[in-house]
Amino acid sequence: MSHHKFSVILGFLGKLNDRFSSYGEQRDIAAKFEVAAKIEGIQGLELVYPFDFENVAVTKDLLKKYNLECSTVNVNIKAESKFHLGGLTHRDEGVRKEAVQYLKTSMDISAELGTNMITCCPLSDGYDYAFETDYPKAWKWFIDGVGEAASYRGDVRVCLEYKQSEPRHKVIIPNAGTTLAACLQVNMPNVGATMDTGHALLAGEGTAWAASLLAQAGKLFLVHVNDNYRNWDWDMIPGSINTWDWVELVFYLDELGYDGWLTSDVAPFRIDRAKTFSSTYRSIVWAQKVVEKIGREELRRIIHEGDPVDALDKLQSIVSG
Repeated sequence: MSHHKFSVILGFLGKLNDRFSSYGEQRDIAAKFEVAAKIEGIQGLELVYPFDFENVAVTKDLLKKYNLECSTVNVNIKAESKFHLGGLTHRDEGVRKEAVQYLKTSMDISAELGTNMITCCPLSDGYDYAFETDYPKAWKWFIDGVGEAASYRGDVRVCLEYKQSEPRHKVIIPNAGTTLAACLQVNMPNVGATMDTGHALLAGEGTAWAASLLAQAGKLFLVHVNDNYRNWDWDMIPGSINTWDWVELVFYLDELGYDGWLTSDVAPFRIDRAKTFSSTYRSIVWAQKVVEKIGREELRRIIHEGDPVDALDKLQSIVSG
């Protein structure tokens, strides 16, 4: 059993789309919950506003029926056409206000559901071409919008999730450092970061390093887990590609005192949904077992001495037996 709480983003349990095709079955929210109930180790669901909250009472009843928590409310300010040219940084003040209101409404819902945390990946905020965007003005709008939302409810955490690109070619918060700068500039205790392991890999970061940077500033609020080849946000099962990075991150999360959710942000386009997310959970448990088998004190010694050969020998011995 994992000693971190495990959740899944509900939207991945229905039909998925890429630029070329659609995959899986179209499911209503009740059918998605039925699939969720089959996932090994699941304790919660990350629910997306507005799409998973057409009827808040129905969503609450489904959580109760399946004995699941809402881990986080994920605020989508990118999918609807009104946000395609930006949400918090749209040139139209009215659209910017609507994006902030999405955050505020989500904060109210999160408090009602008892999670008291929202996360937002502002993927439509950014730019594609030179001379397209007034960078200082866009950054000010972004900071002001986040600050206004955060000040609305001090009892709800606001997590900013960074990503290098997609759908914007250059997203406004592309990496851990920029996200931390935004958090520090907003300067409110309830504003922090969501570190998505795949987004960190895509940005060329070490996931354990990025987690450490954010945690030391007290801003690591949420962790999304997945994997990729560092060339695109493929949303694969964590540890399936960057295995040792994954083990190192799991080790460091405990060292850093992170006790929040590990939320699966895996996109099972061509494979069974429940099977994929069960594998994600087992990957978390496996990495924790590797750490414990080597021993935390031994790993601390290796890090203290700075000998990566010792670390590799230990890790390989776990696999070879």
